[in-house]
Amino acid sequence: MSYDLLEQYIHENSIEIYDTLNALHPFYRYALYEKVRNTARLSDDYDIQELALNVIKMLPRLKKSVIDSFEIISLSYNEIRQHHGITTRQANKSRINMRKILGISRDDDEVQKQFDADKKNRYSKLKYGKYSVQDSIDKKVSNNRSRDWHIATSLEESMKFSGMTQGPLDSGWFITLTLPGKYRSLSYEQCVEEINTRLNNIKKYSERMGIVWTGTYAIELHKDETPHIHIIYYVNDRDDLYSHGLRREKSGTDKQKLEKIIFKFFKEEELRAEVNGLINQEITHFEGVLSYIFKDYGKPNTRHGFIGLKRDIRSIWNNLYLGNYEHKSLSYLSHDRLFMSKKYIHSYERIYEDIKAPSSLTLFALHGFKSDKLNYLGGEISLSEYNELSMFEKMNYNKNHIEMYELLNKKKSTNKIRKYRKALNLLNVNSVFVYVYLYINTKNVYHNFIIEKVRGQPPPSRRDWMIF
Repeated sequence: MSYDLLEQYIHENSIEIYDTLNALHPFYRYALYEKVRNTARLSDDYDIQELALNVIKMLPRLKKSVIDSFEIISLSYNEIRQHHGITTRQANKSRINMRKILGISRDDDEVQKQFDADKKNRYSKLKYGKYSVQDSIDKKVSNNRSRDWHIATSLEESMKFSGMTQGPLDSGWFITLTLPGKYRSLSYEQCVEEINTRLNNIKKYSERMGIVWTGTYAIELHKDETPHIHIIYYVNDRDDLYSHGLRREKSGTDKQKLEKIIFKFFKEEELRAEVNGLINQEITHFEGVLSYIFKDYGKPNTRHGFIGLKRDIRSIWNNLYLGNYEHKSLSYLSHDRLFMSKKYIHSYERIYEDIKAPSSLTLFALHGFKSDKLNYLGGEISLSEYNELSMFEKMNYNKNHIEMYELLNKKKSTNKIRKYRKALNLLNVNSVFVYVYLYINTKNVYHNFIIEKVRGQPPPSRRDWMIF
């Protein structure tokens, strides 16, 4: 196709349309001509004047916001830097909308690839000492990914301990949620707003129904850059009173209730789930699934987060790990709990008294859950709350956690359980044993590291306590 001749015909028929198109980068402009030709179903021996008329008819049908972005998406990275009031983020979002119209992927967008390369090249040349700005960006993404991976892994272990997985040694469930097909033709901003609204509504409705659930999620883009959600989630899936004949009718498990809420806002997924059981899967290999949803970590327009944890859990985790004990995000922790939390957050690197602290306890020690019911598993629980449970619920609730306690403590567990059973009598065995386990070896730890209990005081100089 002779684009010069085509644009000459466009100029002859409409100078206004020609000027509008001329603001668009040639890569997008020529792709737009091809899109019009395919849409108009012109044959291979089409009349170029006919194509010019189709282009003139088509352009006014585009959204004004897309036409207004022609200049922004055509600017190079260096040109963007010289324009006040225009950010690279705005330009990147506008390019997504253009690609959605043209039906091309980010990997095929020559303008975007050059833009990204120029930006990375500039950051690589800006150096402060031995390291460049790009080095700092890469390191930050790597550190954030490690932090979120650690939180997600700790959450997995905590949920096994709390009985919100398929079983004491099993994981939770995995679900993928996509928007209806009509959103693929809408703008990126509309799609993001829609998927965020639906996810927030699921959280809101489940909270109203008293459903406690947690999870790790990723909002990623399809090839056409329409967002979708992957969620690793944990929720109670037992109706023990019915199964033991203590309730006549099934009340439905929290998992079943949660699924109804999810499908209320993603109806298409319910239809797919009836045909394809892989929509809502039982996780058999947690690290494999976590790797899958972390595969695009740090990429543009990809977002990772957590469900059922404190809103500022990342800040809490960072500051505790780095030893910024005076930070306001840690102000809610007592000295004892701050000290204990530090011990568990470094459980992957350190061993105390030949016992490696399991990551299942970190979030309990931090009281890192939104639900007080979960937070109480890592501390004392009121007798009034415990007394509200039926005798069977107490027995079953305690049994699961005693088994987990024995599993984690192996040989030493039996004697400890007998000792505390005798001492605590009818207290909540579940919560008490979690509480005791959290403080295991506390006496020895206090003796060796009591200096760390003081906020604002630097950590010991012992090599095995060095953070980096």
